[in-house]
Amino acid sequence: MSTPTNYVVPTGEFITEWMDDEGINAAELARRLGTSRKHISELLSGKAPLSHEMALNLERVTGVSARIWNLYETGYRSDLARRSSDVQLESQYERAAEFPLNYLRKYRFITADPRDRAGTVRQLLSLLGVADFDAFWTTWQKGSVAYRRSAAAREHVPALATWLAIAENQADELGEAPRFNRDGLQQRLSDLRALTAHEDPVVAVEIAVERLRDVGVILCFVPAVPGLGIHGATRWIDGRPLIQLSLLWKTDDQLWFTLFHELGHVLLHGDKELYVNGEHTTAEDEANTWASDLLIPPAIAAELPRGRNTAAVRAIAERLGIAPSIVLGRIQRETRDYAWGKDLQRKLEWKV
Repeated sequence: MSTPTNYVVPTGEFITEWMDDEGINAAELARRLGTSRKHISELLSGKAPLSHEMALNLERVTGVSARIWNLYETGYRSDLARRSSDVQLESQYERAAEFPLNYLRKYRFITADPRDRAGTVRQLLSLLGVADFDAFWTTWQKGSVAYRRSAAAREHVPALATWLAIAENQADELGEAPRFNRDGLQQRLSDLRALTAHEDPVVAVEIAVERLRDVGVILCFVPAVPGLGIHGATRWIDGRPLIQLSLLWKTDDQLWFTLFHELGHVLLHGDKELYVNGEHTTAEDEANTWASDLLIPPAIAAELPRGRNTAAVRAIAERLGIAPSIVLGRIQRETRDYAWGKDLQRKLEWKV
């Protein structure tokens, strides 16, 4: 995509070039076109627009296609509009500052120079899919998409909306996925569970993304927005569940538990709400229980050691066919003792 220029060239400059080549002045051109010298003067300076009729007249006088003259005029008027728009965009920068601009620059969702306020606002609005910030608030508070209205009722709306919008843009770039297949998802749960023990968690995640997509579940990864504190979220778009994870704590056990937690929402709950991991709701509690029981069945959970026993953790994980970090995480959550077992967890980092 070409970069817009920071100057504008009126159609009159191209007409003037032709006049210079032909050695005629404005008065002569006016006579040939059958119009006034005043109109020609305004046309050459860009004050008067070039009409389609005048373009046809220029075609007959100059031999240059009317289509070319119209293209010059369209480009000129578009550049004028962009220059005017830049002024308006720059005036909205204070409202843009309500959004996590440093985060967006860090992960290059916004690439405009920080000194380019108009460019920053333009890219932010494009990411959000709105023309201006009034439209943003109207869309999220009163629009037809239920989960957005739900999001707008929460805290930190600009940060949350930004995080959610990034995943939607990623999903759009992936192209259309198959329709959601509930039975297919349930049949894949055991395979997804086994992926947690894969020797390479990055490869395992890539496989999980493909297997979920095959049954119409879209899985996206979006870095955590500082201060938002969200591990994951689920909502439905065009009849398909969209799950996004943040890798907030950057460990494999947290990644997998959050994924299965969000899959719990897909299978247990409705398709009109936004489910945000960590909120204190009945749906969140149900998704937690569902994920816990799927990863470690209640009968095995009763056998979990209550103290620091790495060998027992490894043995139970091998017996279940899951990552030891998941067993460790369950024990740590229940005992509130997080100061051990770090060697069982695998770290995951974002590549910037």
